[in-house]
Amino acid sequence: MSTHQFLFTRNPGLEGSWPFVHEQMVKRLEELGVTLVLNTTSKDPIHEQVDLSDMVGISQWGGRLTDACIDNALKLKVVGTMTDNTGHGIPYAKLQERGIPVIESTRAWSQSVAECAFGLALSSLRRTAQWHMQMAQGEKLWNWSDPIWGAKKLPVAHQFCDDPDFVNGDLGTKQIGVIGLGQIGRKIARWCRVFGATVMGYDPFVADELLREWDVERVDMDMLVDRADIVFVAVPPTPSARHLLNRERIYHLRKGALVVIITRAHAVDMAALREQIVKDELAGAFDVYDREPVPIDDELRNRDNVVHTPHIAGRTKDANLRVADMIVDDFERVLNGEEPLGALTPEAIKVRTSENPYD
Repeated sequence: MSTHQFLFTRNPGLEGSWPFVHEQMVKRLEELGVTLVLNTTSKDPIHEQVDLSDMVGISQWGGRLTDACIDNALKLKVVGTMTDNTGHGIPYAKLQERGIPVIESTRAWSQSVAECAFGLALSSLRRTAQWHMQMAQGEKLWNWSDPIWGAKKLPVAHQFCDDPDFVNGDLGTKQIGVIGLGQIGRKIARWCRVFGATVMGYDPFVADELLREWDVERVDMDMLVDRADIVFVAVPPTPSARHLLNRERIYHLRKGALVVIITRAHAVDMAALREQIVKDELAGAFDVYDREPVPIDDELRNRDNVVHTPHIAGRTKDANLRVADMIVDDFERVLNGEEPLGALTPEAIKVRTSENPYD
């Protein structure tokens, strides 16, 4: 029987947003050792709520983890958490001082979020959401005629499916711009290439060799907005990313271009984007917004040039299970003396918390 002890701290409302994490996390941690679950809403530091002296791993999904907590966790070897890429609320400096890796599990969402973004783009191009609503409401959508071809009558359907005022048709014929080539954006970029599209990417933190491997052209933001038919915004809400897609750039987008926003709306001047969408200059596909929940009277609602999902891109059962598995897999690696795969680097921490990461 392993003598390793683990702590899983969680907010009582965890099942509301991540309904499969608790069961999977406890199941996997108990395979490694004795697991204590702390269900807490207290603002007191975790070490004041439970004895940390024998804990070798902490999976934090609630409660305050402070420098004093780390000082009281004498056997601590690894911490797992989900910061939603913001990097806030973790005592990184103290953990680095002790050589304790932080396993950041936000990457577990990447497949689910990227697939949702891809689906939103395809839905916008082919107007599948709009066609669905028209059919569901009972509209007559077939217009049959009976022209005579020689002696034979043949029915002909007039069903051109696209809206020529906006980018439409096959994704593979488009110029794609991806803002942010992290775990989510790089998947989108690579899938677009598989479809045959030309792909440009903006991300100052991704190496040139990776872009060459993905067959993605590195461009600056101004070139991206000048050339793109479809823009995917896949940037986490880090300080340096705020309004990368600003008013001036939004107004430089091609008429009828599609803007797909996932991860967060932090990188977009949403007031300017609303203006262009309401004027039918641009199309939008959104999973995230600057105001959530989206107000009933928001101008983005009930428009033929917008498709929506309500911030659910990453909330699949598969993502739930991956979150727990990625954390515990790396706990096991650390206990075996191996390098974890998902540990935050000092550079990644700087990007998440600094206005100017290269300063």
